[in-house]
Amino acid sequence: MGNNSYYKPDFHRLNREAERTDSGGSEGPAEKLMARLFPNSGKAGSIRHDPELFSRLSEIISETGKKINWNQYLKSASYVVFDTETTGFYPYRGDEIISIGAVMIENGRILDKPFFYRLVNPGRTVPGAVQKITGTTDIMLKDKPEIGPVLLDFLTFCRSRILVAHNAPFDLAFINIKLGEAIGRRIVNPVIDTVLLTSALFYQVTDYSLENLAAHFDLDLQGRHNALGDARIAASLFLKLLPVLEAKGVADLPKLARLFADMDPRKGYPLIF
Repeated sequence: MGNNSYYKPDFHRLNREAERTDSGGSEGPAEKLMARLFPNSGKAGSIRHDPELFSRLSEIISETGKKINWNQYLKSASYVVFDTETTGFYPYRGDEIISIGAVMIENGRILDKPFFYRLVNPGRTVPGAVQKITGTTDIMLKDKPEIGPVLLDFLTFCRSRILVAHNAPFDLAFINIKLGEAIGRRIVNPVIDTVLLTSALFYQVTDYSLENLAAHFDLDLQGRHNALGDARIAASLFLKLLPVLEAKGVADLPKLARLFADMDPRKGYPLIF
């Protein structure tokens, strides 16, 4: 495969369709099935008002923004690979985070410690289908903290590192809606989406789920459908993709952003947020 042979998805069309569907637009058979399996209850709940917490959230985001190096090299960069488990697929229609997991990558390897894992009280019942898939029950979440303080701990764990997630827009939507409600802010770190990255580098693959990619990249799926387990799997996938990027001459964040910008730097945000 030549250096210029990569898949160029139409991010703007995909984003518009995702927004329309999540806002109550027409849904296809797959979306209707998911709605039946993972029912939701109206709009997302508001984050509890806590001026001290809100001030600390705003401070950590401001500090992070000042320290980010947008020109850093991919090979030597420090990463946090994260995942969320949620009550369903619709962050703007009532679904909530029930857990966040994350691991660090330093010097090209996944660290055993430190890692991040928190269960979250979503303030609503977790659908039975979600409990079965994730193993996370209402009883387990009953006495856990709400999302506000968990987000503060998560942002403190991440600091100014590059964030990586599999289907990152999904996880970011759940996180950013809460930050937006609380302080009118959003995550400011660079974020790499391994779904988009894999689709660009291996465009012949038609299914970019972790299950399907495991066969292509020899990934260990132990811990699947647990936020920390999925974060580790996504981290393993990302480490498989870094040498491919290096072989294409994509060595730093600016080059990675341009790779997915369809040669227009103004459209480079879908991969690097």
